[in-house]
Formats: sequence, C-alpha cells, structure tokens
Amino acid sequence: MANLKELRVRIGSIKNTRKITAAMSRIAAARLSKAQHAILAARPYGAGLRGMVQDLLDAVPAMDRPQVHPLLRDDPRRCVWVVAMNADRGLCGGFNANVHKVASKMLDELDAEGVDVRLVCVGRKAQAYFSHFGRPILRFFSAPEPATVEGLAPEVARYLADAFCGRLEDDDVPQPDEIRLVSNRFVSVLTQEVRTEILLPVTRREGEARETPPPRAEPSEIELLRHLLPVYVENEVREAMLDSMAGEVAARRMAMDAATDNATELIADLTLEYNRERQAAITKELMEIIGGAEALAG
Repeated sequence: MANLKELRVRIGSIKNTRKITAAMSRIAAARLSKAQHAILAARPYGAGLRGMVQDLLDAVPAMDRPQVHPLLRDDPRRCVWVVAMNADRGLCGGFNANVHKVASKMLDELDAEGVDVRLVCVGRKAQAYFSHFGRPILRFFSAPEPATVEGLAPEVARYLADAFCGRLEDDDVPQPDEIRLVSNRFVSVLTQEVRTEILLPVTRREGEARETPPPRAEPSEIELLRHLLPVYVENEVREAMLDSMAGEVAARRMAMDAATDNATELIADLTLEYNRERQAAITKELMEIIGGAEALAG
C-alpha cells in the first residue's frame, strides 16, 4: 500500500504542475497576438528607413563618410562590442540558450583573433549565463517588456552610439570599432532564428544594390543622412527588441504546450500503473481471506 500512496502523491503533484503549465500557456497565447502585431507593424517602417539610409550612403563617397558623421567611422577592428539580447525569464525552450551558444562562439572567435572583446547584456538570462562562465559584462540592461520597450530602446541605442563615437565619460570603457548584435528574430509562432548583425558602423549592406537612381533630398543628402543615422540606430535596436519579445512569448507558449501534453501523458501512464497495483493488492487480500476461510473450515 505504500507504493499506492507514492503513486497517488506523484499523480497529484503532476496534476498541479499541469495546471501551472496550462495557465502559463494561456497567458503566453494572450500576449502573443499583441507582440506579434507589434513586430509585424514595425517591420515596414524599418525596411523603409534602412532603404533610405542605404540610398543616402550611395550619395556620399566612401572616403568622405567618416567626416559626415562619427557613426560612419570605419577604423581597423581593434575593439569589438558584442550585445547579447534575450529574456529575463526562462521556461521558453531553447530561446535563451540559442543566443548564448551563438554569442559564446562569436566571443571565442574574436578572442582567437586577438581582438579586444567587450560584452553588453540585454536580459537577465544572458547576464547570468556569461557571469557563470567568468565573462566580464561591460553593461547590463533588463530585457524589454511591452511597457518599457519605448523607453529602453532609445537608452540602449544612445549608450551604444555614444560609446562608438567616443562620447562616454567613463575612461575605463574602451571605444569600440565595431558593435555586433546577437538576438532572436521572430519568424513564426513555431520558429525563432538567432540573427547576428553589425549594428555599428553603419555601412552599405551586401546584396542591396539599387537598380534606380537614388532620390534627391533637400537641403542635401548629407544633412538628411546626419539627421537619420541616430534614428536608424535607435530603430534597429527597437526592432530587435520587438522581435525578441515576440519570439520569447511564442517560444514560451510552445514550451508550455509541450510540457502540458507531457504531463497529461505521464498522468495517464501513472494512473494505469496505480490501477494495476491497486487491483493486485485487492486480489492479494481476497486470496488471503479465502485461504483463511478454507483453513478454518478444514
């Protein structure tokens, strides 16, 4: 009977866990629609802004770009900052681990090249992971939330842009020659891809050659480019945050759905085992009663 009691306790525990995972799945499903709408609505603006900046870059000779704006500085790569962006919480499958894997590989490769590498973390899971493995973290930001993303994106973008332009007041922080961003991109509810991009310096991206002449701008292409570059960097950070938020919610929903299904299967298996043990115990008691009665009759 002790075995039956253990099975009852275990079944009850798994049922409680299933209630939690099912509730978390429903919460994630409710948040997913809003997060998905936010990133899908932001992408057209981001694509248009990127196209405009690329067109304006074509109007400026490559050798003159550093004089137009410090964000276009293209110096030899001596110091690289890697920005790892993921979540503050877990229970979302491989969402956080995938960013850790790609960022760790990038850091190791840059170390092997003899580059001075510095790490910036957006999300507590990234901070905890790299701190555990002894990686110094230059700056930490909390992961974006729907209520904080509009304030957090400008803060992160401003910090990175000031660092790249050498405007930080901290003399112990080296000026980066390149800033890379590692984050999840929301593809669909079932798929999130880890993407890496060079956030700074702003350069022409490969495969974006224009078939038509670039548009003319007033008062000049250079003035418009100077105005748009900080806006461009801020929007790249904001779009990455929106992608990360949508990907996290989608990954958590899928992980909690899978956990709920697994709990249901485990409960069914344990219930079957419990019924078998209970039937065996009842049969044993009946045999003992019958045996005792026969002994008394004989």
